[in-house]
Amino acid sequence: MIKWKLDTTIATLLVLGIVISCGVWWIPGWIRYIGQVAASSALASLGVMVLLRAGLLSFGQGLFYFTGAYTAALLYRHLGVSDAVVLIVAGGLIAGIVAVALGGFISTYRGIFFAMLTLAISMVVYGVAVKVSLFGGSDGLNIGPISMFGFRFRGAAFQVALFLLCIWTTVLLGIAVHLFLRSRLGKVIEAIEDNEVRVEYLGQSVRNSVYAAYIVAGVLGGTGGALAGLSARHVDPGFAYWTTSGDFVFVVILSGQASVLSPFGGAFVLEILRTFAAATFPDEWQLVLGSIMLLIVLFIPNGLGHVFVMLRTHLNGRNQSAEISSSNQETAQP
Repeated sequence: MIKWKLDTTIATLLVLGIVISCGVWWIPGWIRYIGQVAASSALASLGVMVLLRAGLLSFGQGLFYFTGAYTAALLYRHLGVSDAVVLIVAGGLIAGIVAVALGGFISTYRGIFFAMLTLAISMVVYGVAVKVSLFGGSDGLNIGPISMFGFRFRGAAFQVALFLLCIWTTVLLGIAVHLFLRSRLGKVIEAIEDNEVRVEYLGQSVRNSVYAAYIVAGVLGGTGGALAGLSARHVDPGFAYWTTSGDFVFVVILSGQASVLSPFGGAFVLEILRTFAAATFPDEWQLVLGSIMLLIVLFIPNGLGHVFVMLRTHLNGRNQSAEISSSNQETAQP
């Protein structure tokens, strides 16, 4: 008899999506917008986390964020494509193609060379985008009215529909990445961080595995960029700037790598912190964020997500102890 076991990560993502969808009209507009920005950032950060599972730190995730956002803006501006779903899919697809083109070269590097190479490519793209009129120069491009599944919503209904589209895109990609990390290739990627040589001895290609992780990171970054562009209705070269990539690394450090849920929580916490810090300390909000990051690195080096892992482990341990105690009492009875 096959014993069915509930996957808590998938269940949590689906429950979150359903609960948010049911209560969306009670969520204040500013929270919805922060949620859209956080969902966009979370997808790009999830790509950084996938690469970190292989021990590779990317400071150039902004490249894919930029690619996805500008794909949506250019398709809208020059081809008249206005359906948000098509623009999001195109953003992820084109970013994935860019990752395929660059990954064969980048996947041969490790450590600081990988990090600096990804950063350098991203900054080159930023420099080109600022100078080339096709990308709107330093002012960027605007995205006009868009539709969703062929429907044109207006006013509050549009904001709600776009918010739900961001949430469910994030949920579905989160589930896909969770299944990817649990697959054989996902386990190989995790093993690369521990010992590349042994992975090769086992017959697995380290380079191809890193290549695949880089492509996954590219698709996630591109989709996140398209969501961000559609949410703000504006894109600019800053999407490829190093500070944008730094934000994604910050989210992963803040949230840890315990689960695909971690970047989602970390991105939302970061946006809330940034909003309140900017409102309370307009000239020192970077100091506030830097101080929080310092405290997390010192006292919770594995990130906030690891706190939930420890709590779950503690509760499971208590339940197992209670079951063993109950079993012993039943055995001791005559």
